Amino acid sequence: MNPPLTTERKHAASDLPEVQARLEEIVAASGRVQVARDNLARAQSLARDHMADSKVRFLLLRLQEAAGLNDGLSEQWTTLLQECPDDLEIVRYCATRLVKERHVEEALALVERHLPESSDNPARLFARAKLLSDIRAHEQSDALFRRLISQHTDRNMRVEFAKRLRKRGLLADAFEVIAPVARHLAPGSKAAELADALATDYAFYQRLEPETALAGKDIRIVSMKHAILHFRGRHLPEHAPEKPVSVALVTGSLGPGGAERQLTRLAGELTRLAEQPQEAPVDLLPKPEKVEVLVKQHTEPSGATKKQGLDFFLPVLVKAQIPVTEINKLPAISASHQAVPDGSLGRLLEQLPPPVHYGVTRLTPVLRANTFDVVSLWQDGTCLFGALAALLAGAPTIHLVFRGLPPNIRKDRFREEYPELYQALAQVPGVHFVSNSRKAAEAYSEWLGIPIVRFHVLYNGVPDLATDAAATDQEKWQAFQQSTADATETIGGVFRLEPDKRPQLWIKLAALYLKQRPQARFVIVGDGRLHENIVALADELQVTERLLLVGLSNHVGYWYSRMDAKVLLSRYEGLPNVLIEAQLLGVPVVSTPAGGAGECFVEDQTGHLLGDVEHPDLHEACDKVASIVDRVRGDQTLKTQSRQRAQNLFSLDAMLAKFLSLCVPVMPESENDECMDMAPMRLMQA
Repeated sequence: MNPPLTTERKHAASDLPEVQARLEEIVAASGRVQVARDNLARAQSLARDHMADSKVRFLLLRLQEAAGLNDGLSEQWTTLLQECPDDLEIVRYCATRLVKERHVEEALALVERHLPESSDNPARLFARAKLLSDIRAHEQSDALFRRLISQHTDRNMRVEFAKRLRKRGLLADAFEVIAPVARHLAPGSKAAELADALATDYAFYQRLEPETALAGKDIRIVSMKHAILHFRGRHLPEHAPEKPVSVALVTGSLGPGGAERQLTRLAGELTRLAEQPQEAPVDLLPKPEKVEVLVKQHTEPSGATKKQGLDFFLPVLVKAQIPVTEINKLPAISASHQAVPDGSLGRLLEQLPPPVHYGVTRLTPVLRANTFDVVSLWQDGTCLFGALAALLAGAPTIHLVFRGLPPNIRKDRFREEYPELYQALAQVPGVHFVSNSRKAAEAYSEWLGIPIVRFHVLYNGVPDLATDAAATDQEKWQAFQQSTADATETIGGVFRLEPDKRPQLWIKLAALYLKQRPQARFVIVGDGRLHENIVALADELQVTERLLLVGLSNHVGYWYSRMDAKVLLSRYEGLPNVLIEAQLLGVPVVSTPAGGAGECFVEDQTGHLLGDVEHPDLHEACDKVASIVDRVRGDQTLKTQSRQRAQNLFSLDAMLAKFLSLCVPVMPESENDECMDMAPMRLMQA
């Protein structure tokens, strides 16, 4: 027999319905992450005496989801489901949590276990279709929804399916689904309002695109495209050569990547030039007068358990007194509260892809308040959120700066928005397509069907490297030198220990090379997520005693000066700075043909390019490393040629001059045949 309830316990039990109701109100009001986090402590205090109640725990877990506090959530949802195995809402949250953690097969298995496809109960199958949609198994969900609609007359099925299609941006499909029952929906009901809104929107977009182009198309991408095309006929003011220009350099982060390094370097050089006394323009190039950097995020996310290095280059910009604005911290101002002309443009801005909406609401207002002559957008993700924002702000010149091969090749970076984005921008005056290698420009041109003459090549500017070292670097080298005193050659690598750089392949190359030339030694400068994997592999392949893992170093020139050859085995690259740096110090290189690697050196003189980027032949690599080491040792003039060529093509002055030549607005139809910078290409072939 249960013990009698104390007064306190009776009071707590009687409070439960009120606590549940208050928690539901808190959850409903916590749509934004920060609001949810602010509300969590209050909710936990309310729930403290009722944690045995499954509904209370359910509401707290939902609040944690909304707050983005993900540690241990999957286990907590699973525990709650074990207690309430028939609660489909808990099943839904368990499944969506699994998908967020990339356990898609487990989520599908959970759906199958609780709502099997074999069921002949229409209500259970309807619930299954909704749950499949919730976990983004859209192909299966859509097929089931369509089968249920064809077999049953329940209008709710059509309304629910239309609502979900609309949420995914599939306007034409949603309209087609709900149209047969639209006249039978109760006037004033939410279902009727949905049907009316779909009909109105569909009629609007039919004036922009044919029906065949709307079917199966995300209407948010269509909106983005036509919002950009709104500016096809924009008038650009003439820019006198003597008039200085203000420049905004925009990027996603200030992490330790090549693009971020180059943007930081360019910002510093532009600022240095801006601070010099006014002189007559050189070669009709404008002079910068104001330079700022706008970055999506450089502070670590709240609750981050591991430092991501988003602010790696921030101290450089701060030291140079270059203003830096963090876009994530700007207030979001809806397009309806901005100075946007009434009519179709305003309507298009109501339905945009999330990244584009982000830029319009956060970046556009600051670019309007602090106008720039040039908005230079670096990398595809920044182009996506920044291009329309810059157009709305009236920026005369917009750069789309590509830093490697396009996302149709780098599948992990592909988004459906990109082709429409770039093809629309190609029709807008004042937009420059800029790449840091000819190889990347050709790949973008072929992918997008945009003439190659529309692309400019802005080569990386790399300063001469000092070869001095910190005491710690010298100590590492001296210890390694003593332990490998018999070494006849030093093969080096400078790269992040990340998957795209394929450091495991580099270690395998070292092991194979040692079999041919056992007195070689190897040095890798860099760090990353694969560090432990590399240590384990080096030990397994018995190369540990001939390998030095330097880690991060601010004296990379010192390490190049220790190398007889430098090897890069990347799968993807833009224009690899590390190959240019090696050339500046006369170090021969061997590289996969990733991105613009082949543009950094002269084949068979100061370096070798391997035959295959996807599956490099390590035997070929060993032969080419040995060959170039021996060749440069036998002909010291090759080192001099390497330095001179790198200084001509990749100097800071050359980068600065090219960038400034792109700081005046140009009409698309007036682009000339020299856009691909044939002069630098002729230098490369000399």
